[in-house]
Amino acid sequence: MKFVFDIDGTLCFDRRTMDDEIKQVLLNAADYGHELIFATSRSYRDCLFTLGPELSQKMVVALNGGLVYQDGQLIFERTMDPSAYHLLLDWCQTYNLPFFVDNAFDYSGQIIEKMPFITSVDPLNKAQFLALEDLKNPIKVVVYMGNHENLLEETLTQFSKEESLDVYFDDIEKCIYLNPAHTHKASTLVDHVGNDVVVFGNDRNDIKLFKESLYAVQVGDFSVLTEFADEQIELLGDYPSAIAAKILQVFAVFKGK
Repeated sequence: MKFVFDIDGTLCFDRRTMDDEIKQVLLNAADYGHELIFATSRSYRDCLFTLGPELSQKMVVALNGGLVYQDGQLIFERTMDPSAYHLLLDWCQTYNLPFFVDNAFDYSGQIIEKMPFITSVDPLNKAQFLALEDLKNPIKVVVYMGNHENLLEETLTQFSKEESLDVYFDDIEKCIYLNPAHTHKASTLVDHVGNDVVVFGNDRNDIKLFKESLYAVQVGDFSVLTEFADEQIELLGDYPSAIAAKILQVFAVFKGK
């Protein structure tokens, strides 16, 4: 059976590290006949430290479905429409909005220190921060609106006019996330491995994964996701041990399937 794991809020809770007990359980997946896949909004480069040298060689569906790495090699990418991308850049530069751009491994942007995830970007220093004109084949753009909330409605309206883009606003991070249209973790996963999968996730961008799965386990209490989950792990007490135990239990239930 293929087991699909979101990373942040599911396996990792500080944007950098994974509890050793959880990691050890994952490393034992093959003992139950299971294959691991990780599906995340992160770049693959930002997963390397968290997953470690062995788990990072598994299939990683990254940048909300815009990338797939297998055995450490890029096997799929879906890039932004060039005209839509340049519209985003023009808008952000006109209003001096902080933004962050990813391609398959490197990154660019302006005022990137404002990004709420900046401390987890390239912790192993394997990528390059490129000038905007040097970053080719952009896949994902994140725009931070925390200092420009008066422009939020107008910016969302402007971006949403571009039919080639998927636009999502995270009201906790105060960030607008932009990907190529119809590209998300679930669509890319189904294209590459089908939907005969068990999924562990925690947030809104896992809803489509849960809908496509045979069985879904929610980590945490995000209410919008709960209705699509088969069971739930609460983040109380020694929750890393509870997550590790649940993964092991579900591994056993699906052994040989």
